[in-house]
Amino acid sequence: MDIKKQGKEILNHFQSGVSYMIPLVVAAGLLTSIAVIFGGTGVWDQTDTFWGVLRMIGQTGLQFIVPMISAYIAYSIADRPGLAPAFITGMMCQNLGMGFIGGMVAGLACGYLANALKKVKVPMQVISLKSIMLIPFVTTLVVGLVLWYVLAAPIQGMTAGLTAWLEGMSGVNAALMSAILGAMMAFDMGGPINKIAYAFGVASFSSGSFGPSTAMLLAIAIPPFGMFLATLLNKKLYDDAERDNAKTAMIMGLVGITEGTIPFAVKDPLRVIPSIVVGTSIGCGLSGFFGITQETMLSTFMAIPFVTNIPLYLVSIAVGGIITALMVNALKSIKYKKDLKTTQETSVE
Repeated sequence: MDIKKQGKEILNHFQSGVSYMIPLVVAAGLLTSIAVIFGGTGVWDQTDTFWGVLRMIGQTGLQFIVPMISAYIAYSIADRPGLAPAFITGMMCQNLGMGFIGGMVAGLACGYLANALKKVKVPMQVISLKSIMLIPFVTTLVVGLVLWYVLAAPIQGMTAGLTAWLEGMSGVNAALMSAILGAMMAFDMGGPINKIAYAFGVASFSSGSFGPSTAMLLAIAIPPFGMFLATLLNKKLYDDAERDNAKTAMIMGLVGITEGTIPFAVKDPLRVIPSIVVGTSIGCGLSGFFGITQETMLSTFMAIPFVTNIPLYLVSIAVGGIITALMVNALKSIKYKKDLKTTQETSVE
């Protein structure tokens, strides 16, 4: 298998792991967000109030991000035999401070080892025990020992370094990081690149680094907002169905769903995708440059009351949406004029 194909396969397994993780993040993240909204930031250290208990429930869920993504990466590779070993070794990674990177490594290791063991022939007398006992036992033993004795220290160091780097980011560096996350979120709207950025933001949120999570969450509704503005600014470039879809996309964006932009991207990818990537990237980059953060898992518009600087956050959203709209309309106008000229020439003939 060539490197390119292997890389694509790993990316697909990773995307599968993130897909299974998203309901956990939604449930735990919303509980944590509600607790912070109504109980204040002091709930992070409380369990003697209702909001403190709610925070504790949500934060408990967030602590399963690493083992869950590990388990379902392995499940994607090896099906059920890889699930339990990756849950166990993923929890090891969580407890050892190996974080998101450790969970990915553990998931891949358990998945590929379990998959290899599935192909090993065993006597008929023990074949029934192979999937439920032998493979989980051997996989957990081997990967667990390798993690402890070989990989723990370097991955811990890498994770700690990454966390310190993120927490120390400000100004241009924070703007660049936020812009990259924004571009990744907008590029395929729920696809593998989007999910990588989403998982990175969630992992940062769960470790208390709110800059990346703020940028990731801000990016969610800029594409639908930009396309909604585009249809308002130049209606002749869009048919009735597209204008109706823009309204639906905007409503979806208000509640944190970016997929309303997909019909536009599918119909005209060469103009829509570059526009939403550029607009979202600039909007998120501005937010990062301004040093805006928020400590909830609420996206774009829903997060407005909880950001550290509401006016500048609104500026970031507006700039991202307006640039998206102006760019996509400029690109579509070129095509519109060419099509119009072709139609006129045909009519004259």
